[in-house]
Amino acid sequence: IIASGMHYMWFRTMHFQGFTLEMPYLYQDGKNYYNWALHHFDGRCPEPNITFVGFSAVMLGLFKLLGVSLVWPTAMNIMLTLTSVAMCGSLAVAVTRGRTAMKPSTAATLAMVLLGTHFFYLSHSFLILKEPTIYVAVTMIALALVWLQDKETRGKRVHAALALYAGACVILALVRAKYINFAAIGVLLLAVQCWRNRWRSLTVMASLTAIAWLLGMWCSDTYSVSQQVDNMVGGDAMTQSFGQVNGAQSGFLGAMDGYFHLPAWKKVLYLPVTIATQYIIPFPWGETKDGWISGMPRIQMGWYMCGGIALCYYAFLSWRRRLNLGMVAWWPVICAAGIAYISAGTVSRYFLPFQPMLVAVAVYVIATVRGGTCRRLILRAFTAYAVLLLAALAAAFAIM
Repeated sequence: IIASGMHYMWFRTMHFQGFTLEMPYLYQDGKNYYNWALHHFDGRCPEPNITFVGFSAVMLGLFKLLGVSLVWPTAMNIMLTLTSVAMCGSLAVAVTRGRTAMKPSTAATLAMVLLGTHFFYLSHSFLILKEPTIYVAVTMIALALVWLQDKETRGKRVHAALALYAGACVILALVRAKYINFAAIGVLLLAVQCWRNRWRSLTVMASLTAIAWLLGMWCSDTYSVSQQVDNMVGGDAMTQSFGQVNGAQSGFLGAMDGYFHLPAWKKVLYLPVTIATQYIIPFPWGETKDGWISGMPRIQMGWYMCGGIALCYYAFLSWRRRLNLGMVAWWPVICAAGIAYISAGTVSRYFLPFQPMLVAVAVYVIATVRGGTCRRLILRAFTAYAVLLLAALAAAFAIM
């Protein structure tokens, strides 16, 4: 990751004549975030219009403390991404402990290694984007939900879970408040699972969610209830937000012409297609305008492997009482469906923050199979999944 970050900084400065570490070559969202911090630092560029200023405000703080340079926000994103990888290890330990014979150290190491093979996930660590911050916040929420779902969690661990949830809500309110809606879904699933035992904690979490939602609207001039309703309902607002993509995905969106103006029930019928698209992109082919840096995210084999293993849980293990991980395990799946519904499955990076939770589920499946349970069934299912995946990639390549 560090080597990729250094290459990225070189590519954004010396590769383009006339650009420096202070004024690098950036575009789209990264350019807007960087220029906002520069504008408020010394006014050298006009202030761009961004919805949530939390990420850019932290960048501004780094500039005031350490000086203006692309190095500091890149280093920050790298550290945040590595933090989310480490937290994924803790998440895997929480999921497997008491349910499998796998040692906590083995579960944590395996989870971190598996997430380390998700190159699309890791690639955002050296981009000037919000994703690494959201990685940490969403993983904090996942860890809090898993801890509170466990009946054995008491005392300080409950307080730690609530502190994690509160911190995550504040981060999301400042960086991308739309994800607070997904936090609310997690609280709802936790309530379905154990509202009698956790009603006090659930009340606190619901209050924190509402406060964070209001904070997000207060900190942004353009984030509002009406905007969210417009995006959910569809039409021109949804088309403007999600209807313009580049690269291989544009061919898919062309085939889905008119999706954003469809009635809600038809979009629900399209969910298998949009979720599958969101799952599989970015495709392993296409333009690489930033050299190998933009080619790195297209090495998707690590995600395809972990995703396939996690799917085996939802297809075969989740329906068995003895092997069930509870309602919280369905949280990333439901959130993925919501993102696919709104974006037609064309903005795959919105789903990336939920991958640590799916990696933890994959580790649980591996630990279960390792113990001899459902071994043949899972191996056969994963083989069939690999064949179907290759066929889907071949069909997508032929169509695109």
